[in-house]
Amino acid sequence: MAKNRVLGKGLSALIQNASVSSESSAREIREIPVDHLAFNPNQPRKVFNKDKLDELSISVKDVGVLQPVLVRELRSGESAPPVQSGGPPPGFVVVAGERRVRAAAQAGLASVPAITCTYEETEALRIALLENIQRENLGPMEEATAFQGLLAAYGATQEELADMLGKNRSTVANTLRLLGLEEEIRDLINDGTLTRGHAKALLSVTAGPERVRLARLCRSRGLSVREVERRAQGAVAARKRARRKKPSAGGGTGETTEVRALRERAEAHFGSPVVIDRDAAGKGRISVSFYDDDDLLRLLSMMGVQVDID
Repeated sequence: MAKNRVLGKGLSALIQNASVSSESSAREIREIPVDHLAFNPNQPRKVFNKDKLDELSISVKDVGVLQPVLVRELRSGESAPPVQSGGPPPGFVVVAGERRVRAAAQAGLASVPAITCTYEETEALRIALLENIQRENLGPMEEATAFQGLLAAYGATQEELADMLGKNRSTVANTLRLLGLEEEIRDLINDGTLTRGHAKALLSVTAGPERVRLARLCRSRGLSVREVERRAQGAVAARKRARRKKPSAGGGTGETTEVRALRERAEAHFGSPVVIDRDAAGKGRISVSFYDDDDLLRLLSMMGVQVDID
């Protein structure tokens, strides 16, 4: 499909006939002063690696900006954060190429080569996303937020979005699922503590304290993706056992609404899967799952057991 082929072909693949010799003034490459530019508030990338930006700035200072950036004119009454403060009101907003503009400003360049277009906001967001995908991967949460923005802007399905971006539908679906993670976990992904692989493993754990606890354990102990997957699988298995409705050895019945409510409270308290097994007479046992020795000691301490053994 034609839309899939734009990836990896540079800005000219996104803006047809974009060249110095273009007869169309809208497609003409021209120098625009840096202080006339504003940043796109809908830019999907929110975090820029300082070391890589410094490297790009050094390169730009030596050879200039080789690939033109894509800009559009600011509409009447529209505002956007200017690239440089203290200058005249910006007349253009950067649609694609913000890293190059930042590097140029850092290097002290007065202007950058640019192609001026008149895309609507939704199209501008799509182009910015495609440009970032082909040049340097967005962070997992940045990508998920950008995908969500595209779905809302276009009213597209996940399958249509996958086709637009040249990705598998499952990849798009799994990326969007990251937005359902707890805020604390999203923060750990944003700062690089957890990778995309860690996040994918955590998604298989039931939302709530149990998942947050596993993410914290990953942070404190530097767990590998494979270890998180193993622990997540253990949590899922324990959850299935807790929900299995079969008679107990004493002839008990399945989990009642009241018992389920108590079990869920216990799980929230301990941050671990809990199984309550009772017979018809009300007798039974409570099981709390743990993942390793440290987790066992944590649970015993919560139960008031002295764990310091001399």
